[in-house]
Amino acid sequence: MKVLVKSAVLVTVILLLTGCGSSANTTPPASPTPTPSPTVTATPAVLTCTSSQLVIQLGVEGAAMGSRGVTGMAFKNISTIPCTLEGYPIVQMIDSTGKSINTYVYRTTSIFGTPMSIKVLTLAPGLEAKFDMLYEAQTGFGNAVCPTSTSVDFTPPGSSTPLVLPWKIQPYGFGTIQTLRCGEIRISPLYAP
Repeated sequence: MKVLVKSAVLVTVILLLTGCGSSANTTPPASPTPTPSPTVTATPAVLTCTSSQLVIQLGVEGAAMGSRGVTGMAFKNISTIPCTLEGYPIVQMIDSTGKSINTYVYRTTSIFGTPMSIKVLTLAPGLEAKFDMLYEAQTGFGNAVCPTSTSVDFTPPGSSTPLVLPWKIQPYGFGTIQTLRCGEIRISPLYAP
């Protein structure tokens, strides 16, 4: 009988410990909390500006010591999305009949004494990327006469379609009368204003 009482006590203790047969509130075992997966948000890549997104604007012209300089020529983003530009524009003078005039463009990182580096510029809608130009005027070349443009094509870096600016310029070479080569223009890389 002692064995039977001990067994009954043991079963009661086990039932109390496991909660079986009791009216006590038990908390269900905790289930693992799901870890949220990281969300990958795709940021649209900012593409190179196309000519259809830009307009060309004339900068400030000045003359000194037989040269003509233009600071702040600009490609302005007229689209509704950002785009990028990097490097140098392509410049081509055009005559009154629509034909190309020999144009020799020299890329330089310092036109007016301030060194510049080539950078990727992101143009939000309405913003501009600027560049500078410098060319020799007729002074110092005797009776030599170089052709005058009626317009100048500016092709943005990475594009193949020029933007036309009605503009009369008459660049001479950076040499002497003996080494004159009409149409020489120095140009800076694009920079942020």
